[in-house]
Amino acid sequence: MPSMHDRIREDLLNKERALWTALTSADPAPAVQKLCNPEANLMFPQMPILTLENESDFHNALKPPFHRFDGYQLDEVRIIIIDLMAGAVTYKVRAVRGQKEYRATGSTTWGQGSDGEWTIFSHSETLL
Repeated sequence: MPSMHDRIREDLLNKERALWTALTSADPAPAVQKLCNPEANLMFPQMPILTLENESDFHNALKPPFHRFDGYQLDEVRIIIIDLMAGAVTYKVRAVRGQKEYRATGSTTWGQGSDGEWTIFSHSETLL
């Protein structure tokens, strides 16, 4: 039987993949919003810090074709368990669309609510 920490690591990796699947989709805002804690901060290269305080600003910032890629790959993934209800995922990401390539480092801090759902508290990407 996997340990509690192993289950948390698996949950966080699955959530991070869900985030990137949403970020690279045709219309990322609705799916990303569902993954976020109401207090979340999202920091993308060359953009202001996004929050959920103003929903229309959030949706405008993530409107298509934001991060629209054909595929992505997470490398050098490290999952840090902060406690049983919080963790961070750090990695390098490579995403492609046709001949265009996006390379960055990423970090997402996740917290688990009383309902058992993991939500994003902070996400950031830095171009390589």
